[in-house]
Amino acid sequence: MTMTTSVLGIVPGLQATALVGHNLNAINYGKGKNFGLKKMTKLGITNIVGIGLIKPTASMINAL
Repeated sequence: MTMTTSVLGIVPGLQATALVGHNLNAINYGKGKNFGLKKMTKLGITNIVGIGLIKPTASMINAL
């Protein structure tokens, strides 16, 4: 395993952490405020796309 592959191996974990942080931020925003259908839909689409992109990224990094 080269140094580049080792460093790039961190990327999927960082992507997942950013997605969790985005979700937690949305939860904190929703407290005491009206968390409408539009914001909930946007959050769901962000999760579906984000999770869908983490696996291909990890596969590309492992192929290096």
